[in-house]
Amino acid sequence: MSLARGCAYILGALSLALASATSLAQGSETDAASDAGESDRVEETVVVASRTPDLIDQIGVSVTVLDQDAMRAFGYPDLGSLLDTQPGVTVTMDGGYGKAAAVRIRGEEGYRTRIVLDGINIADPSSPQISPRVEHLLSSGLSRVEILRGPQGLMWGADAGGVISMSTVDAQATTGASGFFEAGGDDFYQGSVNGSLVTDRVRASLSLSQLETEGINAREIDSVTPDRDGYENTTAHGAMAVQLTDMIALDFAATDISGENEYDGCYDTLTFALIHDCDDDYEQRAWRAGATLTSDQHSLTLAISSSETERAFFSAGQRSYATTGETDSVSLLGTWRASDATRITYGIDQEEQSLSDGSTDWTRDNTGLYLEIQQKWGPAVVTAGWRRDDNDDFGEHDSWRISARYNLPQFAPGWAIRAASGTGFRAPSLYEIAYNNGPFAYPPASGTPLLEEESDGWEVALIGQFSALSFEVILFDQSIENEIIFDLAAYSGYLQAFGESESDGLEVVASLPLSDNWSIDGNFTWMDAVQQNGADRPYRPEETGRVSLTWENAALSARLTARHTGKATGPFGTPIDETTTLDLSGRWAVTPRLSLEARLLNLTDQDDQQLPGYYMPGFTAYLGARINL
Repeated sequence: MSLARGCAYILGALSLALASATSLAQGSETDAASDAGESDRVEETVVVASRTPDLIDQIGVSVTVLDQDAMRAFGYPDLGSLLDTQPGVTVTMDGGYGKAAAVRIRGEEGYRTRIVLDGINIADPSSPQISPRVEHLLSSGLSRVEILRGPQGLMWGADAGGVISMSTVDAQATTGASGFFEAGGDDFYQGSVNGSLVTDRVRASLSLSQLETEGINAREIDSVTPDRDGYENTTAHGAMAVQLTDMIALDFAATDISGENEYDGCYDTLTFALIHDCDDDYEQRAWRAGATLTSDQHSLTLAISSSETERAFFSAGQRSYATTGETDSVSLLGTWRASDATRITYGIDQEEQSLSDGSTDWTRDNTGLYLEIQQKWGPAVVTAGWRRDDNDDFGEHDSWRISARYNLPQFAPGWAIRAASGTGFRAPSLYEIAYNNGPFAYPPASGTPLLEEESDGWEVALIGQFSALSFEVILFDQSIENEIIFDLAAYSGYLQAFGESESDGLEVVASLPLSDNWSIDGNFTWMDAVQQNGADRPYRPEETGRVSLTWENAALSARLTARHTGKATGPFGTPIDETTTLDLSGRWAVTPRLSLEARLLNLTDQDDQQLPGYYMPGFTAYLGARINL
């Protein structure tokens, strides 16, 4: 189905739904007490599970949330480091800020994870296997990050990796402005300015961030005359929501990201000799516009969005390779609260992806229909969903998910059990198809038709509380059939690994206030990830964990964070270093408007390599100031 036909189809459905919603609204009255109650519960809701706001204590899937306070407490300027602190998530970086980063949720590669910013799919179709470009995402300007783990991202069309949903809109913001500046080792500095305007009818925000560092020597192979591999990033976010009437609202969001990165290990454009004078430029422009109609029981949103990415690679200053990728989509999302106990969510997505690398152009449409029903029975909440994708290259595919949560008031408040099971699929990316049909592929990969990957998984969790100790224990299991892999033996292209690869494990999340000033929180994940032949899946640590000890009072706060990875292997079964790093961050509120902030990263100056052949930054200190106007 073409994008134009998809728009026409969605607009037709919208006109019918508008008529329905308008009739529902006739004669209705606003319940001010109810509205106030909803506004008080904004911080208790998540969107990532079902694409519509839902109370976090009523969902049956694993979701973790990083709000603005949590992100500032950790102090990391890049999204990758923040994600690496979360349960079930590991992030590896090729030598510091701006270097290629790989995000794995419960052992699955980032290209099986949907990454969304303000409702926009910002994955790069020009990247191998449409990997999200996490290395270019800064934490500055973000107000909230939600992470859904496992093959439960049915409503988004995601596969086994889950969903990462980011927002630049702060629902609790008031009119004002703020600024932040920080400088530190490796000639690092970052600065940001943020502003927001909030009235009865308009909510708008704008942020601009700049990060620059001379970096470190990224790779061991650059050993003769090693040099630093620097990075520079400029990111701008803007968002606006306008409440035209009590029923109709408009919203708009836009992002512009520019990254310039130096790295080691490219090839001279004339001699094809291995050199270490390498650069890549990254540009991404994304926007979304939406209109929402709301009545007492019905909410309907029509949105269009676009994300365009341009990448260029240089060897010794000479341009060697460039790609352009674009994702355009139109979507209709409806929510009908049939009763206090029943919610129905439905929608359609029409997405067109394109890839151009200067020698070939590829494009593909995908249409997704989805339906989800949530039903409450006393202390139990059951949610069941279905999705059908119609892909230009691979035809139709059905996915499903069912989840449930049961609160256990007979034990104590806060105790609950939950469970979820679901399936997914991933069509071969445009890049995989283009590579196997391009000039650099050869047998056995060249011309090989690739099948879609299929995944399924389940999880069971116990949530509880002993006195002040809150905890969550999750068992999970997921598998992928017909996994698509790059041929690392002969470098011929992309091959199909027939059979099932599997990841199963245990996640533990806990927090404990020790006193009025002290608290401790953290998570631990044990995972067994195996390939089709029973060998370990590479770069999947068996053990990962994070623990943070926090002290705070009205004016001062400090957080000591330890991160650990252990028992991982490389692509050919070679052991990878176990890593443990200690980071310290602190804040002093000098006045209500001015605060000083400090970070000490890698306190013990560890040099173990989480990614063989790539250095990690040593002990580094940073000092910054934040002002609120």
